[in-house]
Amino acid sequence: MDHNLLNGKTPLSNPVSRGFWKVGLLILASVLVFVLILGGGAFAWAQQYQNRIPPRTMIDGMDVSGLDPGAVQMNLQNRIDDILTNGIEVQVDEVIKTLSLITITDSDLFENVDFQLEETISSLMEKHSDNPFADTYAMVTSVFRPVSTTIPVTIQEDRVRSSVLSLFPDSEVLSQRATFDLSWNTEKDMWSIGIVDGTSGKEFQWDAFFTTLEDQLIALDTQTITLALIDQTPKDFSQDEEHELVSKAATALQSAPYLITYEDLSWELTGDDLITLLAPGEDGRLTLLDEPLALWIASIADEVNQSAQNARLTIEDGRVTDFVESLEGRMLNEEQLREDLISLISSIQEAPIPSIELVVEVSEPTITTGDVNDLGIDEILGTGTSSYRGSPANRRANIQNGVDLLNGRLIAPGETFSLIQALSPFTYDNGYLPELVIKGDKIEAELGGGLCQIGTTTFRAVMNSALEVTERRNHSLVVSYYNDPANGNPGTDATIYEPAPNFKFTNDTDHYVLFQAENLTETQELRFTMWGTSDGRHASYSPPIVSRWIPVGETQYIETTDLEPGVEQCQGSHTGADASFTYTVVRPDGEIEETLFESHYRPLPRICLIGVEETVEEEEVVEEDLTEEPTDESVEEVVESSETIE
Repeated sequence: MDHNLLNGKTPLSNPVSRGFWKVGLLILASVLVFVLILGGGAFAWAQQYQNRIPPRTMIDGMDVSGLDPGAVQMNLQNRIDDILTNGIEVQVDEVIKTLSLITITDSDLFENVDFQLEETISSLMEKHSDNPFADTYAMVTSVFRPVSTTIPVTIQEDRVRSSVLSLFPDSEVLSQRATFDLSWNTEKDMWSIGIVDGTSGKEFQWDAFFTTLEDQLIALDTQTITLALIDQTPKDFSQDEEHELVSKAATALQSAPYLITYEDLSWELTGDDLITLLAPGEDGRLTLLDEPLALWIASIADEVNQSAQNARLTIEDGRVTDFVESLEGRMLNEEQLREDLISLISSIQEAPIPSIELVVEVSEPTITTGDVNDLGIDEILGTGTSSYRGSPANRRANIQNGVDLLNGRLIAPGETFSLIQALSPFTYDNGYLPELVIKGDKIEAELGGGLCQIGTTTFRAVMNSALEVTERRNHSLVVSYYNDPANGNPGTDATIYEPAPNFKFTNDTDHYVLFQAENLTETQELRFTMWGTSDGRHASYSPPIVSRWIPVGETQYIETTDLEPGVEQCQGSHTGADASFTYTVVRPDGEIEETLFESHYRPLPRICLIGVEETVEEEEVVEEDLTEEPTDESVEEVVESSETIE
């Protein structure tokens, strides 16, 4: 038995034990105090980052830790605006020219480069938490996990490539592959076939150029980019290879025509067609030239292709009726036809050639004429308006064409509606007229001006109908056409420009939505109405607020050869702005959803193109020795036939 217990004593009554307990409690208390002080200090320290960018954060090498995100965004946006306004210098050989990164129309400016600045700032602020303890932890851990990020960019390569080629029209000379010289000898009733040697050329190194351009734009770097040229040399055929190819070409011509079929339709690839299509392949087999073949296939596609068309509806005296019947869609697989034709020609034999059956993809309309009475469209969901007063003639015509293409469209439940897809293609055949645009020092005609009026009106109709906006981009410039009817401020507009930016919305109701588009020509206004079946939701958007106006810079003067010498053509200036508004949807159960739309409009100085005379470089004339006998490097064979080969 324990001696201490027998004596009525406990371990704590021992002086030594009591000392240890006191020390332990003192240490524990000290630790708790230390933790509280440390935690309190960390909490107080983290508070300085409340609504600010977390610590140890870099954007493009710039330390933005603890800064106001709005101020950082404004600072970076100003740098981006300068790059877009002034362009990037490009050097080809010894010539340096400024590559414009924008296209200016009568009513807007379209950027060939899109900086995802807002998304970058938002992603940095996602570290914050509404829970103060979680937010403190996130800020503390940020010290040990530094973030260095850049601003992603999207380059519209086709537009940029076109601008570069306009700047340096004579620098890139593509090599020409060897071709056949084909003609019909009427006197001898036979084909005359020869091979014309290809020619060397120089091609821009586009991949390296776009990689460098993207890297520099991401770094907000404006130094000159060198665009290199690489030599191109076509295949040089031996004499035996030439004779073999000529023989194959003769067989291909003799075997023509070739039959192409689809259902009850048929086409023939004739000998006359092959004159422009046939080419010697570098592998020693016959092939077909890309561009002429694409045109020939396109002529067939024009007869075969047909977009799937839903039944189109209209509202007459409050009743829904159909005015366009539904049609199935057909789309020719052009790549498959191209491969089939090249395969047929490259493996040509004198045996009978089988016909080619077209591969056509068939799609059914989602809404057929018979479904019209079952859609349940019986009330207005919402309406949007805009004014195009003062628009020039071609712009008014394009707006009317857009209205005609949209009116009566049906959007199925869950369907995401793309405005560019609905209005495409942007061609004369589809009813569009051109307007002049400024691209750097060039004035060019582009089809489809005025469709941003369509985008803006659709955006407002969608919001007033309480539908889901899935993709929207504001215009780059403040333009009176698009100012909000409530207070005349910019902010509630939406721009479209093929292929991007686009405007999209989703029918997130359980019923079909009918898109009614009206052009009120007397007042020069658009009125778009969404019809459907309400589930009790309702929506509104606040009048846009302008947080700042941005002044324009000095007038820019650009020399061009597109105008007569001395003639001046100017694009008016546009004051920049930052604007915002809130889109509010109230669900049937009372739940409120708010979306803040923020828009940045770039300041654009007055830009004047001044016509100058084109500089003509004198070329050195080299006298040729005319005593030398000319040489003919082409190979020609005469192919005899007992009958005329067409």
